[in-house]
Amino acid sequence: MRNRAAFTLIEVIVSVVLLNVGLLALVASSAVLIRQSSEMRARSAAVRAAANRLALLGATTCAARSGTASSAFGVREVWSVQVLDDGVRELRDSVSYSAPTGVKSVVLRTRLPC
Repeated sequence: MRNRAAFTLIEVIVSVVLLNVGLLALVASSAVLIRQSSEMRARSAAVRAAANRLALLGATTCAARSGTASSAFGVREVWSVQVLDDGVRELRDSVSYSAPTGVKSVVLRTRLPC
């Protein structure tokens, strides 16, 4: 039996393949994280826009109304105020926004006394 002072070619090739697989997995996971981060940023902006609209509608008079609004980056709002029979108004705001995986929407609803 001979003393081995170096690696065989097969061992080197296997180690290079394993290293490449690990690096590809690292790159793929970072791409997923970037896409999810971008989507969460867009969703957070949509929720803020809807919450701001509901706060604005809640501070106005007790009357039925509806409307739409569009802003930058593909954000579109559809909001409405309905006065219910029991002296309560229902506020609803639906915000559609563009995300890396397609168009998404957020709907916030609340009820306030007149």
